[in-house]
Amino acid sequence: MAVQEQKADSSFDRYIAEVRAVWGDGKDPQLPFKIAALMEKLFASTSPDDPWMADILRDGKPSRELYRDAEHGFIQMGHVHKQGHSNMPHDHGPCWVVYGAFTGITEITKYKRTDDGTQQGKATLVKDELHRLTPGVVQPYVRGDIHSTHAVEGPAVVFRFLSYDLDKIDRSRYNVEKETVIPVPAAR
Repeated sequence: MAVQEQKADSSFDRYIAEVRAVWGDGKDPQLPFKIAALMEKLFASTSPDDPWMADILRDGKPSRELYRDAEHGFIQMGHVHKQGHSNMPHDHGPCWVVYGAFTGITEITKYKRTDDGTQQGKATLVKDELHRLTPGVVQPYVRGDIHSTHAVEGPAVVFRFLSYDLDKIDRSRYNVEKETVIPVPAAR
């Protein structure tokens, strides 16, 4: 059963209603931090036995769209990552993202670009910060933040709130060792 079909009084439905209530025009620079606080509240009010969460845990899908807002364009994803799952450094183009851990431990490395960006296809990154997401911990990443995730202890149930559909925007992935940037164009 899809999350959207659950009873309207679930903690997830309350969370989505609260997100919609604070969204406004979607341009408030504090919005990523407001969403992070709402996600923390969601995790605190959700049990693994709640039907909608039990469904996510039982299915164990690496990636699952939990909600897509037709009016505002934001998307709430749910991920179940096995221990060791990781991805390469990337950004979200003109968008922002909020990651939160329900179970497991996920480390998110934030990078700083040290080159001036003038050489096409080249990028030099250094590790800037390490965020350790343990159950209940939520972290926003704003426009331009380059980051990568790594499931240290799993299975890790990770929520990823996207301010917009990543398939509709240009963004980038980075190879730290080769010092390259790989454009990820919007699906046309």
